[in-house]
Amino acid sequence: MTGANKGIGLEIVRQLAKEGVTVVLTARDANRGKDALAYLKGQGLNNVNFHPLDVGSEESIKQLTEWLRMTYGGIDILVKLKLCLWKSPNFFGSCCVLE
Repeated sequence: MTGANKGIGLEIVRQLAKEGVTVVLTARDANRGKDALAYLKGQGLNNVNFHPLDVGSEESIKQLTEWLRMTYGGIDILVKLKLCLWKSPNFFGSCCVLE
């Protein structure tokens, strides 16, 4: 889940985790991501993990992709906030994570 350290992203993570989905929360700012993770774990949602991600950075995408493969064997669902197929500068970054 990209951009999940606050607002609607954080709430989507919370709702998915409440339903038993294992969720990887990502955020550009590692401190904010870790704070969001602590908040969710404090609610008893232990099926949430965090990894930093800047969808505008190819290196960051590669690091997350490798971590996902090593930790979970890949992903089943990608939720990316602000995705607009026609004009999003980060659309291809999201596609790289999915590959």
